[in-house]
Amino acid sequence: MIDRIQVFGALHKVDNQIKRKIDQVALKHDLTGIQAFFLKCIYDNSHKGDLFQRDLEKMFDIRRSSVSTMISCVEKKGYIRRESIPTDKRINKIVLTEEGIKKHEEVDADLKKYKQDLLKDFSDEDIELLYNILERISENTKKE
Repeated sequence: MIDRIQVFGALHKVDNQIKRKIDQVALKHDLTGIQAFFLKCIYDNSHKGDLFQRDLEKMFDIRRSSVSTMISCVEKKGYIRRESIPTDKRINKIVLTEEGIKKHEEVDADLKKYKQDLLKDFSDEDIELLYNILERISENTKKE
């Protein structure tokens, strides 16, 4: 019988392994794992309307300074740009450049393949059960 507390060690181990592999895949594209995820969030949400720094702060649940640093870093690589909006000169929308779209699509294809390979030995029922368990754990963390 597995001690319930051992589950957290296993979760932590798998989390570290996945993050390491995602970083390896992203580094092949001159990105860190978090930068690849950052581009994905911008790409996935850009069709919903303008995207601002405060939106990214909420999505990532991180401080303003951390998002600002991330924006600057990815902007220097030429993958995003800040555009002023006519209604409020104090804020800028975040827009993917053509190079940023291309970079996202390249790294995303590699990451999708990695994720598919990672789960290839699991049935649909296994995946659904795992997802539901992780969602329940996530909900319980919000109660604390």
